[in-house]
Amino acid sequence: MKRGKSFTLEQDVAICNARLNIFQDPFNVVSKPQYNFWDRIYQNYVELTGDQNVRSQCSVQSRWKSIFGSCKKFHDCLARVEDKQSGLTESNKVLRANMLYFEHEKKRFAFNHCWEILQHKMKDLVPAKSPDPRTKDRDPNIHSSFSSHPLDPNTLVPPESDKDSYYIMESRKSKRPTRRRAEKEAHRRSKVVNTLDSRICDLMEQFTKQLAESDKRKAEVAERKVKVMEEMNERQQREQDDRIMSMDTSNMGPRARAYYEHRKSDIYFKTMGHTADKSNMEDKS
Repeated sequence: MKRGKSFTLEQDVAICNARLNIFQDPFNVVSKPQYNFWDRIYQNYVELTGDQNVRSQCSVQSRWKSIFGSCKKFHDCLARVEDKQSGLTESNKVLRANMLYFEHEKKRFAFNHCWEILQHKMKDLVPAKSPDPRTKDRDPNIHSSFSSHPLDPNTLVPPESDKDSYYIMESRKSKRPTRRRAEKEAHRRSKVVNTLDSRICDLMEQFTKQLAESDKRKAEVAERKVKVMEEMNERQQREQDDRIMSMDTSNMGPRARAYYEHRKSDIYFKTMGHTADKSNMEDKS
């Protein structure tokens, strides 16, 4: 099966805006009960982008799952940073969260442009732990949507009042942003996200370079320690050899005299061999 083109930043932003528009708009539930939750989201997405023939409802829904899953993980990373490190600026918190996300997921957080839209709605968007299986076609947060946007009983129009319902829906549509405004907003957000991504990449590259330099300095220090230890061992060995070579064996017993004479002979040949090797190296050079 041939894979379709990747989603653009504008399309990702439109998906997030459509998801929030339907989530925050209880009138969609009252006035359009014949559509399930994702039918309404997809209709709103098409209104924002106009690419009905480019992206299917299934692909838009699948893309939302990827966006929200990554943003949920990033939200958890940001919460850990805020719990452990106080006094940081917002930009530093976001940078630390990006680094923590990269450490855990082994890849860069790719939805900063969506995070700008969803960051204040993450708690509301998290589905309930034990959803009712009878409500699989409804929004898992529909009750929280109603509770967070209480309705005036006087504005709830009974189904038989078609004329009043029509005017209410028309007035709400007029308040929605036009497609052109949505495109401008998506373009503005994409610029901000590109700048943020570029800065994060630069900081990550700088951080990686600093780690490499730190590892290099540690290796150099370890190498110097090894060299110092070798020189110290050589100096101690020379001092011991000099002490043996200067020993008077005339008053020793036969065994002790034979032992130290043998040691002296080994030290002599070792020293002469080392001197000869050094002379040969100097001649070659």
